[in-house]
Amino acid sequence: METIDFCKSLDFMKLGQAINRGNWQIAASILQRMQRQAAEVGCDTFDRNFIQLKQCLMRKEQLAAKNILALIIARRTQILNNSK
Repeated sequence: METIDFCKSLDFMKLGQAINRGNWQIAASILQRMQRQAAEVGCDTFDRNFIQLKQCLMRKEQLAAKNILALIIARRTQILNNSK
């Protein structure tokens, strides 16, 4: 799996849904899986945002989590658009 495949993953959508619904444990497990996959493909683009998001999930701060997720999605969109 390379960076593009990682960015096409449905995990981004699943993470957003879990945050929206306040399913903190599910969101944390999805994020953990995404961090592992990103590391496997050598994609360090999201590292800082993933760490910040993890902290928000642990504190159950929904608004902050959504804001960080928006940054992650924007970066993901850039990567996908540049790959075309």
